[in-house]
Amino acid sequence: MPLSLEEKQAIVELTARYNFAIDHHRAEEWADTFTDNGELRVDGKSQAKDRAGLIAFVKKAEASGYKSRHWVCNTLIEGEGNNARLRMYVMAIAIINGLDPYVMGEYDDTLVKVNGQWKFETRRVSFCAGKSFTDGGLKGIPAIARP
Repeated sequence: MPLSLEEKQAIVELTARYNFAIDHHRAEEWADTFTDNGELRVDGKSQAKDRAGLIAFVKKAEASGYKSRHWVCNTLIEGEGNNARLRMYVMAIAIINGLDPYVMGEYDDTLVKVNGQWKFETRRVSFCAGKSFTDGGLKGIPAIARP
């Protein structure tokens, strides 16, 4: 049976929790949006995997001085039962020295329902413009070393 509107809304709210947590450097809350073995992939490359790796990713971002806000739109959610696919556009805006849009891309995510809660199993983002802060996409902020 296709996902209900309530299930889809829960996935939209998961995305909001993800964005607020990463933007405010709440590492454990951000890791909570993923499964225990969840993974963030950027342009096909693993950036962080499993709870400890996800937490370390946010802490490295915070230590670098990275500050941004993530904006998402054009949400498409498909799925059945405890499995879903989420696609959406994303734009990240640095807020270090004013407003500096530095990347635009698309998410294509795999989600699973764990103990009644939706979680990202794999969050995949591919960029169509700009560069991630992990690749030196922000002026004055050094690139974050990958594990």
